[in-house]
Amino acid sequence: MRKMLFGAIVAATVLFAACGNHIDNVRLLCYNVHNCVGLDNKFSCERIADIINNSEAEAVALQELDSVTKRHPVDVLGKLAELTNMHPTFGPSIDYQGGKYGIGILTKVKPLSSRRVPLPCRSEPRSLLIVELEEYYFCSTHLSLHREDRIASIEIIINELSKLDKPVIIAGDFNDTPDSEPMKRLAEHFQIFQKSNSGEHTFPANTPKTEIDFIALYTGKGATANVASHTVVYAPVESDHSPIFAEISIEQ
Repeated sequence: MRKMLFGAIVAATVLFAACGNHIDNVRLLCYNVHNCVGLDNKFSCERIADIINNSEAEAVALQELDSVTKRHPVDVLGKLAELTNMHPTFGPSIDYQGGKYGIGILTKVKPLSSRRVPLPCRSEPRSLLIVELEEYYFCSTHLSLHREDRIASIEIIINELSKLDKPVIIAGDFNDTPDSEPMKRLAEHFQIFQKSNSGEHTFPANTPKTEIDFIALYTGKGATANVASHTVVYAPVESDHSPIFAEISIEQ
């Protein structure tokens, strides 16, 4: 009898594994914070932290961050982490004014690992930052202003994320619109989340005219996302970009 019961348990476990894993209620935020300098030229980590806290996101992708530079002699990501009670992971892209400049990620739990992948840019080096969490990987990026660099960056991103063994979410400022060649290429391997209201733009924050900030799930290994919500957050002065928020569940 015990052998039969053990066999049934094993069979059920195998069946569950074959059906895949379900990750529910993942809350995400993506924000090019412009070094916490708003359109009123005011430097305020507190205003950005309020937006992050109000979102209740568990993972936040951030772009345009100084770390102890002459321009901003503070660790901007570190300050945001302090104000939000989250764990910071910094991805420095360049040495700048005695410090560093790049992208970052904030997470509610401490990442299991992290790494930075350099991306091409003829005017300024860019990066892909990857953090590993218990159930998925989360990435932040900020692509070049040059089209050729963005095309090359998309290929690097696809190649790097195809190596990972959990669902992967990427968020960032892609500096391109949905109908562009780089974003169409990205869409071949990613589910790019559609905004809840079509036509929602992210830049500039005070009078949004274009959509260049995105959150997406890598689908190359069979993952799909059910997007419960994906919206542009109203923040007309805190930065030059609007933040975007998504709540999703993932099937792998």
